[in-house]
Amino acid sequence: MTSHQGFDSKINFSIWRVCTWCGPIFLLGLLVCWTGLGKFFPPPPQYWSADEVVQFYLKDNLQIRAGMVGVMFFGGFYMVWSAVLARIIRRIEGPDGVLSVIEMMGGLATTIVIELFGAVWLTASFRTEMRSPQDIQLLQDLGWFIFDMTFMVTFAQMVAFGIAILIDKRPTPLFPRWLGWLSIWAGSVFLPEVFMPFFMNGPFSWHGVISYYVALSPFFIWISVSCYCMFDAINRIEREPLA
Repeated sequence: MTSHQGFDSKINFSIWRVCTWCGPIFLLGLLVCWTGLGKFFPPPPQYWSADEVVQFYLKDNLQIRAGMVGVMFFGGFYMVWSAVLARIIRRIEGPDGVLSVIEMMGGLATTIVIELFGAVWLTASFRTEMRSPQDIQLLQDLGWFIFDMTFMVTFAQMVAFGIAILIDKRPTPLFPRWLGWLSIWAGSVFLPEVFMPFFMNGPFSWHGVISYYVALSPFFIWISVSCYCMFDAINRIEREPLA
């Protein structure tokens, strides 16, 4: 038995599987708390006046607060999921590879982004009636800039994962090749977000078709598909020392 195989025999892959389930938990929790309770589906338009923004936070105040608390709670599951994904990538590129580090750092940074925009919008919904409309609008804008304009950290995570899949030299890669291309494409869909600050309405505004629906949908699909493939990859890694 090689030293690598001896190390494998000590790994509890059940923990890897439990951590992989954090992906679906994050996804479901975010959708329920952010779009449902938080009332961000459809999103409040970017062109709203300060008074309209205040009414948005006052109308369903407790629900929005509960939703943002949920967003911040479930956001942590993304970090755990990203950690096990990094471990799988490390099996592809080796212990000295950089892609697993980029993926893990991107996952951690994305988690911080989720926690931050959740905290900003929670602040907007807290004591809303005691703040000026301009302050609430400022918090609304800040939350959306954190949400949209920090896309590069998630882009780096997804592209690193995609490249790792494509450089896998196994006769049968741990992940299917098409997932590598899907990961790179889904991350690249975020790039038009750079135009968001320059449009108050239309497809590039934060409530627009491109910045909201087109940019976010592939991200949720990517997590779902990746989770499914990760379970199979873990099973194969667990069997490798026995081959």
